[in-house]
Amino acid sequence: MLSQLLAALVGLVAGAGLRPLVVALAVPAGQPANVTCQACSPRPVPAWGLHSLRLLPPGGHCPNCRVRLCASWLPEFTTAAAFAVVAAGGAVGWYAAAQYWIALLGAGLLLIDSAVQRLPNPLTLAAAVGTLALLTAAAAHHEAGSLLRAVVVAAAAGGLFTVFAVLGTTGLGDAKLAISLGAVLGWHSWQAAVLALVLTYLLGATVAVLLLLTRRAHRKSTRAFGPFLIIGTLAATLTTST
Repeated sequence: MLSQLLAALVGLVAGAGLRPLVVALAVPAGQPANVTCQACSPRPVPAWGLHSLRLLPPGGHCPNCRVRLCASWLPEFTTAAAFAVVAAGGAVGWYAAAQYWIALLGAGLLLIDSAVQRLPNPLTLAAAVGTLALLTAAAAHHEAGSLLRAVVVAAAAGGLFTVFAVLGTTGLGDAKLAISLGAVLGWHSWQAAVLALVLTYLLGATVAVLLLLTRRAHRKSTRAFGPFLIIGTLAATLTTST
């Protein structure tokens, strides 16, 4: 319990640093990524550094004119919840670091995809490179797991979702995201990867049915799939670790 609480607190801090990047990248495809307050300072601010952190406090209001720029504490709470789930899984060492890396970037991708239905390359590619690097370090330290299986599952997941993207059922961003998620699942076991895929589609189907029943969507509505991938992966990691 203490480790989960500590992980959640670390997640809150990490989410605060993630907030400017989420706001900057949560724009439609083709638009430049930046952080700005159009009400009092239309000049863009880079999505990293102290200036963006000052402009985007956890409360979500511009500190100068108090205009609401984003949801209060949403990145912080999302990252804290993801970190708590990873801690509950009980992983240690470099493999745990890979899971926390996925939790951090996955929280940002979940929020961005939910807002604008896109998974930006800076985060999906960083997730893939970082995850594979951390799993390589885990293999070098002889931690329990298989780097070969992680690479095979990552390649298979990326290929599978690329096919889905060609068929028009998902986007290429989902294929890029699947590489890092497949790697962290494959390190653990084949069963974890299969379970994550099942949970992802069960969750997606459940949400789709609920939206149809409540008339908040119709059959031809498009929905972000990245959040289901991320939540399915975290759920599978927790389930297979306990």
